[in-house]
Amino acid sequence: MVRPFLTAAVVLLLALPLPVEAQWSPSATLDLGMGYGRMALGQAALNSARRMSETSSEAFEEGEQADSWAGPSFVATFTRDPDVIETVRQRFILFYAGDDPDNRAIMAREVESGVYHARFRELMEQRGLEPRLDDLVEVSTARFVVLWEIIHGEDVSPEKARGVREQLRAKYAEDFWMKRMEDAEKQELAETFVLHVAAAEIAVAEVLRRDDPELLRLYRAGIQHGLLPEGPQLDRLTITEAGFAPL
Repeated sequence: MVRPFLTAAVVLLLALPLPVEAQWSPSATLDLGMGYGRMALGQAALNSARRMSETSSEAFEEGEQADSWAGPSFVATFTRDPDVIETVRQRFILFYAGDDPDNRAIMAREVESGVYHARFRELMEQRGLEPRLDDLVEVSTARFVVLWEIIHGEDVSPEKARGVREQLRAKYAEDFWMKRMEDAEKQELAETFVLHVAAAEIAVAEVLRRDDPELLRLYRAGIQHGLLPEGPQLDRLTITEAGFAPL
């Protein structure tokens, strides 16, 4: 089992000065104030990320049904392309380490070690999900559930996590754009979510260890602001065995 530990990325970010007024997150996604663009997603995946936010918000917060469109069926799985994996990894390394060659070398070794992917799979298994990184529904479910746990400071049972999964699967299956996503778009989103969410979850253990209520408050605010820049507002949601629901 992979144990949470203070990764190089967290060390680099915790070394930064903390602005008093900032919604700060000592994770891989420190203050994504410009939205998904700060994750350096490609344009097609960036557009898909925004559509996913809208679709998920509808499912979780509004309970609305998307318009049904004739066309292809939604396929959550995709064939992983090594080139996409490498592109996302390089963006992640650059996001953390910047232009410093020593920091980039440290981050590269850490990413290549597989610690983030291993931790994300472990998080999926603990919540009763299939530990598949080639399935956008499984990855998205783990993403939302883990971030909700960080924001609320509560654990989610496997039954509730699987309720979120079915909620997402049903919503994505009827969405016009989700049904037309290419494999490369799905993979780019999934790979990006895996790295950033795993880093955020590893970092929260360090924040809790510091026993600093104000830092914890800012960290949780930073997660919502940074990792979910265009929604859904997980801080306004609860989780039941039927999935997310408004508080």
